[in-house]
Amino acid sequence: MKSLAKLLQDIQNSSNIAILTHVNPDADALASAIALKKLINNNSQGQRKIIDIFFEADSISDTNAVLIKGVPCNYQRCHAYDLAITVDCASVERLGKYAELFKNSPNTANIDHHTTNTRFAHNNLVLKTSSTCEAIYILAATRNFEISNDICSLIYSGIITDTNNLQQGLITVWTHKIITKFMERKVNIEALNQHFFKNNTKNKSFLLREALNSLHFFHDDRIAIMRLTNQDLDDCGATFDDTVGIVNHGIEIKGVDIAILIIKIEENYFYVSLRSKNNINVAQIAQQLGGGGNEMVAAFQYRGLFNEMSEALIKACGAELKNHSETLNVEDLFLEEEKRD
Repeated sequence: MKSLAKLLQDIQNSSNIAILTHVNPDADALASAIALKKLINNNSQGQRKIIDIFFEADSISDTNAVLIKGVPCNYQRCHAYDLAITVDCASVERLGKYAELFKNSPNTANIDHHTTNTRFAHNNLVLKTSSTCEAIYILAATRNFEISNDICSLIYSGIITDTNNLQQGLITVWTHKIITKFMERKVNIEALNQHFFKNNTKNKSFLLREALNSLHFFHDDRIAIMRLTNQDLDDCGATFDDTVGIVNHGIEIKGVDIAILIIKIEENYFYVSLRSKNNINVAQIAQQLGGGGNEMVAAFQYRGLFNEMSEALIKACGAELKNHSETLNVEDLFLEEEKRD
């Protein structure tokens, strides 16, 4: 891979490197940033490099905080970095206040898995993978890098959280092969699964109750919409990180093809998460409203009137649904081939 060869050469030639990810980073963003830093340190043939990690966030949930425990973040040790690498970031604007730090670097790279990535760096490695963590593992394995067990734990964390425990997103045979390798290496998969999927706080449960109470359906019940406000978060003693995963409860409803969670951050400012199934492309919907993502997982931020936003959103969803009027009959999966014919 020419792009990978260039990235490895740039890493080797750089004395100081900035690794950046998107605002309010999720587990895949944090895990991929830390994993990349560890991979560079472990495979630098004795070279000593300054590697600093940056992201803009008001807070990090306790669940995700374990990923960066003991790792200094947002501490700038260089006025400008020889090389800036973004991970899990679809556009330079998503870097928030660290966008200028990225732009000021003479050499930049972009590692991501979002189909709506804008290829904003000098060197863009955008892979069709379940997560950015999987992309980083594939890049490292391609060059036979030393991949320690703690890096494997980080990679696995990014994969399972970005796919909702392998239930959504671009999951391929390579995703399963990588996880099999981790099992063979005795990575504690059971503990990681429990940490990320059986570790909700009471406050998050209260917030989920508020979201479900707001549930409404549109387009013959094929669209499910939930709403939350900052006041709901305050009333439940929850944080923005506690909203992660709530939208998945909508897409789990029978007959629903698009699930939407609208969070009112402040007056005329909204954060919107989308999930889909049955090959509905919510990334295209999010893109129309200034966001992006992948076919089954997308999001956007919107500044403006709620009615205008919701009208445009439902219209875009309706147009996408018209292109997918047929859904898979699961019963067909259990029929013998000759009976199908």
